[in-house]
Amino acid sequence: MRFETRYTYDFVKRFLPLDCRQILEIGCGRGELAARLLKDRYSVVAIDSDQGSVAAARRLGVDARVATWPDFDEGHFDAVLFTRSLHHIHPLDKSIRHAADSLVGRGLIIVEDFTYESTDEKTLRWFSSVIRLLEAAELLSISDDFLGKLLSRTDTMKTWRENHEDELHTAAEIDTQLEKLLGRVIREDAAYYFRYLANAIAATEKRDAILQAFVGHAGGRRLHYCPWPEICGDADQIGAKKP
Repeated sequence: MRFETRYTYDFVKRFLPLDCRQILEIGCGRGELAARLLKDRYSVVAIDSDQGSVAAARRLGVDARVATWPDFDEGHFDAVLFTRSLHHIHPLDKSIRHAADSLVGRGLIIVEDFTYESTDEKTLRWFSSVIRLLEAAELLSISDDFLGKLLSRTDTMKTWRENHEDELHTAAEIDTQLEKLLGRVIREDAAYYFRYLANAIAATEKRDAILQAFVGHAGGRRLHYCPWPEICGDADQIGAKKP
């Protein structure tokens, strides 16, 4: 399992209740997380709007389907996962409500996403220097259009906004809708910038170690909605922030 998938897997596993059996992953990509959850004997349905990604997930043995959310409506689940997908999905309120309606009994919603609106000039200078350093060491292939733009332009903040603010929900908007519609939400900060590098790092045995070195830098947000504290635990106990 690649480091970036392990990072998400470890987060998800911390919150899945012991009696969880049925999981829906929304935005499964190539299915690596879903495939790992299958090994833990969960029943997983995974959806994505990209046909190529779904085909790759199916090759891993995943019950992956080409579908969009909130249009998908096939079954009920103990957990619904939005793995870095909710910021893309419209309308936001309907998407969250449909996820809640898709839960059985004491189910929960788990969200991993990006607080892109919190990025500042200082962080972008650091990130640009990291990209240049890895490129100079021949550890990075700048084929990614966004990384190339960051290096080629002087106004990195403008570049960042151009690539992140078009029809994307902010973390604050996601937080607000979750609390408005569902109530109890547990939050924690998470690393995210390393994900921009994941697909650009050259194949090397040090790949995962390089990505792990960036985990100290946040930029992401992890949330889970659970109305049953006796199942999900208290925010203080799990090291997350209370709303």
